[in-house]
Amino acid sequence: MAAAVLAAALTGCSATPAPPRPAPAPPRPTATSASTTAPGPNDPAQELAQLRAALAAAQQPFSAILSVQVTDGTLDVRRQGAINVAPDAQTGALGVVSVQQDARTQTYLTVTRDAAWTRTEDRPWTRSPRPAQPLLVDHRPLAQALLRADPGSFHGMAKIRTLHGGTGFHLVGRLPVAQLADALDADSRAHLAEHQVPDCATDLLIDDAGRLSELTLSCEAGGYAFRSTTGLAEFGPVAETPPPADL
Repeated sequence: MAAAVLAAALTGCSATPAPPRPAPAPPRPTATSASTTAPGPNDPAQELAQLRAALAAAQQPFSAILSVQVTDGTLDVRRQGAINVAPDAQTGALGVVSVQQDARTQTYLTVTRDAAWTRTEDRPWTRSPRPAQPLLVDHRPLAQALLRADPGSFHGMAKIRTLHGGTGFHLVGRLPVAQLADALDADSRAHLAEHQVPDCATDLLIDDAGRLSELTLSCEAGGYAFRSTTGLAEFGPVAETPPPADL
């Protein structure tokens, strides 16, 4: 934050004005002052260091609105809802819309600390154990894999496309499908294996707190094209997710 300092000049009363004093010379820089001077804007080395620090820091619990869209030309799946991410558990309530060959299916999913409930269309809720796969995969291994494969995959800062905006760390590169398996559901992994897709273009945006903002995977082989986009917005404090109210 820049601060403005106003200096008042005191002069004595005299019939003859005193000659102006020369301006004081600026202080010579010392080793201490040089080491604490903030780097200029858009310093790539400093931004990369900040990204690495954000990836290494412990992830703090948070709540957010999760949105996921997966499509491969024949199937379109959209998931959206509120999730809570904490070290010991992930909970949330999501709506899932699947469209395949003009057939549309609406499913609801609620995951608490103890169980999961699902309901398709207007059918009754079904209780099951918590799913093994988390609602939100940890994005940090993907970011670290991109940096290991090519430090030039860090493209600096980019605008976050959410209501509150801001900027985030932007990484772009390619990763083998095997390294992306945790970021894909079972059906997506099966489709990529069926079409022998070797790798995916990975576009990752991470906010200044080290949290995922957006992850886009674009995977193609032999005329087959798959795309997945996962986004987080409206961050807040973590909260408990209750069971569905209409059980």
